[in-house]
Amino acid sequence: MDGGVGFMVAVAVIVFIAVALVRRGARNDTGLGRKTGGRRAEALFVSMFPELQPHFHPERVIEFVRARQARTPKREGHTVRNPKGFAAAAAEVRFDDKGREQWRLLDEAGAVLAQFRYEDHREGAALRVGQGKLTVNLKDRARPRVRYWHPEREFKWQERIWVFQTTMSESPFESSSDSSSFSSSSSSFSPGAAAGAAAIVAAGGTFDGGGASAGWDAERGESGGDSGGTATAY
Repeated sequence: MDGGVGFMVAVAVIVFIAVALVRRGARNDTGLGRKTGGRRAEALFVSMFPELQPHFHPERVIEFVRARQARTPKREGHTVRNPKGFAAAAAEVRFDDKGREQWRLLDEAGAVLAQFRYEDHREGAALRVGQGKLTVNLKDRARPRVRYWHPEREFKWQERIWVFQTTMSESPFESSSDSSSFSSSSSSFSPGAAAGAAAIVAAGGTFDGGGASAGWDAERGESGGDSGGTATAY
């Protein structure tokens, strides 16, 4: 083997070793990034969506919807003790004059902690909280999804992976590079995104070209109310 061939072999070996080291380092960095991104994403959720705190985390909402769909509510209204998914002593369930299901979460003293309207749909359920709407998709029971739409901000969630968007953000930003299952065009979550979450400046849009569940809005009215009922428990 002449000197030229030997030199080429040596270069190839060095390149192979360098690539292997870079790949191993990338895997380590990716693992660390996922853990760090998860914590940052949870912090972003708390800071960007104060109207959902502390009761409406996606994991808790999924737990509630599964428990609710396993029961048939009494149409005259009732009280649920220790409702699944919520840190509440009880929940009052009432139906308004249009037959829509209204929930009020109560503490031990009977004070209202939060309230929302519940709606079934073919793939799960929706919870209307103030101006916002949480949509739970249980079609894939192993990997349920939660989507939240609000006039000013939105998110999608699946297995602790978050995609956030505000009316000021140019495109959705994600909590992990694994979030491509939600949006192939979304930019990756970065440490700078967490630091600047309160001041994301650009022109914005929505995930689906409109409200996250605008089609359902057209089917149902928005007014609400309470009716009396008896107390029971699941």
